[in-house]
Amino acid sequence: MSAQEEFEQIRLQFVDPIQHDYEVIRPIVLFGDTAAERSRQTGVERTVVGDKARRFVLGGMEGLRDGRTEPAERHGSAYPEAIAGYIVYLKQLYPPIHLREIERIVLRKFGYKTNHHTLKRFLAPYDTPIQLEFDLTTFSSYADAYQARWRVVRMATEGWNKKSIAACLKLSRSHVYTILDTFEREGFAGLEDQRRRPPDHPGNQLSLPFFKEVLDLQHEYPRAGRFRIHGLLEQQRQAPTPSERTVGRAMAINRQFHGAPGPWIGARPEQSDEGSLNHLPYRPAYRHHMWFTDIRYLVKLDGSWVYSICIIEGYSRKILAGMASPHQDLTAVLQILYAALSEYGCPQVLVSDNGGVFRAGDYQAILRDVEIEPLHIEKGKAWQNLIEAQFKVQLRLADCKFEQAQTLQEIQNQHAAFIETFNTTPHWAHRRRDDGYRTPVAVLGWLRGRMVEPGRLRQLFGRIGFLRTVNRYGFVSVQRFYIYAENGLSRQRVSIWIYEGELSIEYHKTLLARYRCAYDARTKRLQDVSEPTLYATPFISPQLELIELDDEQWVKFLRRPSRSYSRRIAMLPQQLSLIDLGTSALVFLALKVM
Repeated sequence: MSAQEEFEQIRLQFVDPIQHDYEVIRPIVLFGDTAAERSRQTGVERTVVGDKARRFVLGGMEGLRDGRTEPAERHGSAYPEAIAGYIVYLKQLYPPIHLREIERIVLRKFGYKTNHHTLKRFLAPYDTPIQLEFDLTTFSSYADAYQARWRVVRMATEGWNKKSIAACLKLSRSHVYTILDTFEREGFAGLEDQRRRPPDHPGNQLSLPFFKEVLDLQHEYPRAGRFRIHGLLEQQRQAPTPSERTVGRAMAINRQFHGAPGPWIGARPEQSDEGSLNHLPYRPAYRHHMWFTDIRYLVKLDGSWVYSICIIEGYSRKILAGMASPHQDLTAVLQILYAALSEYGCPQVLVSDNGGVFRAGDYQAILRDVEIEPLHIEKGKAWQNLIEAQFKVQLRLADCKFEQAQTLQEIQNQHAAFIETFNTTPHWAHRRRDDGYRTPVAVLGWLRGRMVEPGRLRQLFGRIGFLRTVNRYGFVSVQRFYIYAENGLSRQRVSIWIYEGELSIEYHKTLLARYRCAYDARTKRLQDVSEPTLYATPFISPQLELIELDDEQWVKFLRRPSRSYSRRIAMLPQQLSLIDLGTSALVFLALKVM
């Protein structure tokens, strides 16, 4: 491409006459070309080219400005073509821009003095009722942060107001002030990307390993929110855990890019605990002031419901005892009550709903004997029972695992794991405590309620429950009956509960067997046992049976025969004589002769 064609291409990019004049003389000043040669390349008179080069050498860029045309142009309302186009561009780029701001920009960019009155007359024909936004590159769209900051500085240098810069580039005004202050203090070095944020800044913590940790917990607990995920991270991480908000950002990114489950929305809208806390009729004031208990439907297994039965300490929200049971009867309730009382002592109050098991005579009698006041919430107002809020946590953390379980044992294992997780992770009610305790275990600490002698507890619960040792054949002896429990628990102590015609055998809160029975409460004698139901448990003996028996051949209970006591006759001792009378006389005579 010849120099003449190159100049014609560059001329199309000029927006200022000074740019044209400088390009005309640039080869003369920099490379020593002659004015005649440059005149042939540009089509400008040789004398004009020489004059412009002379004025540039003497006055620099300011010498290229033709001052002869300025007075005539100032008195008119028209602007040079380049300036007029730029003024219209500014107004369309940012319609709210002030006229005095345009005046300042034009002066700094072109060295052209005008005033806001002239600008107002000039822009009057260009006013439009609706101005569409230009597709301008915003601050956040720059791939290079240095270029984005330099754009802010350049606009400020051109005369833009800081408010206008923030609006055009869509960033905060305080950020504009920060960039300009840094540039004024440090120069171009201040525009470079210098990380001064602390090590625990979210930008440093959102790493791939951290995303993986959060993603694994999101898949394991798909219904948990950022508060619960943050608590679970604190439990399993040795390093300091990022803030809850940082965990929330990681969860959102995982949902967007890594296939994490979305925010869970329940079938019924959840009520905020804070909204109803002021209306709770039973609010614990200190540790072991109030306990709360209830039964919750967990999941259907083989067409039958499995229930969660729990007791929590109201002040610390710790689950004191709990079990997953296929029955919601009094026996199951008394089992967890016995476990809680023997481990943590007695509270002052035990709150429950109006279910039949919580109004049963034996349940009420035991509470009265240990001096616990039973209280019941109003019907139809489940939120008055503080344990309902904890069941919502169970809904989010454990229900998905309950639904995937195939056996009762898996459900019971998951239930026990949930209780451990619930007690050892931060609770929402403790997030503002002054002592720094956040978990139910830490809040309750070592404190116990009013203790009851173990013998006294066994005596109270012995009305319907007692302990027996399993023999080597897997049977337990209950009065006049041998009843099968589990062959794999030989020489282990199991709990036996008798209530409302049912006899249950349990080991470590796991139901082994259930029988129908006839029990005389007046004489406290077991009359009959029938209808055995055995459950699959992990305590089965690894020893295979030599001969497999079916249900008819396998005797699961056996009545011992009654003992027959024969009547004893008293036999008085009789002293026999050593020698009779005749023999004694002969012996005497023989001794005398001798």
